[in-house]
Amino acid sequence: METYSVKVGTEGEIILPCELRKLFGLVAEDTLDLCVDSEGKVFVRTAERSVQPLSDFFEDLIINDLLAKGCMGDCLKNNLLERKLKLSAVLDRLSEDAYRAHRNGQSIRCWDNQTVASLGINNKDNHSIYKVMLTTRCVHDLAILKKEELREIPSVFKCLEQDPYGHKRLRGPHYETFRISFRSGSQEYRVIYTVFAPENLIVVTMIGVRKAIYERLKKSVSF
Repeated sequence: METYSVKVGTEGEIILPCELRKLFGLVAEDTLDLCVDSEGKVFVRTAERSVQPLSDFFEDLIINDLLAKGCMGDCLKNNLLERKLKLSAVLDRLSEDAYRAHRNGQSIRCWDNQTVASLGINNKDNHSIYKVMLTTRCVHDLAILKKEELREIPSVFKCLEQDPYGHKRLRGPHYETFRISFRSGSQEYRVIYTVFAPENLIVVTMIGVRKAIYERLKKSVSF
């Protein structure tokens, strides 16, 4: 377990080390709760938003990686938390990059995608609440799906257009990122997306087999 020493200022203020602020995604004006248990131990948590990272998302895969490296006990517990937090931060970066790409005209509406259009489904005139946009990465993800896998995609997009909040939340520090699952054969797939509520906008960032998405996210961090 890492230990960080902080000094209390003349007016009671403390400064959290940069490593902790980055690890938990803390920004200026965030509020922290200090909780003291019966043994006098102090625990710190955010009061205004959760930094709980990724819930159980990829937890089994992270644990398998750590066990393969001989990490057990406290080592396993601490490294599991750290890796979850790092993956959480990666999701936020993906969301930020995806939104920037959308603003720069580098995204495409899901129904205008050539691969989806090849299924012969015309859904351009629907009266959906949200607009689902695909990043360049997602266009590639769709292009490599097999026909039987691709058939599941239209129902996923229709579901997102009506209620993007009805699926599992992936807790990045800043953005509202979620995932929806679908199954094709024996494989379970994930569609990762972020909701930008003020614009009724959904930007899909990744589509693929669960383990493959995990491996792609891992490449963006140093484990």
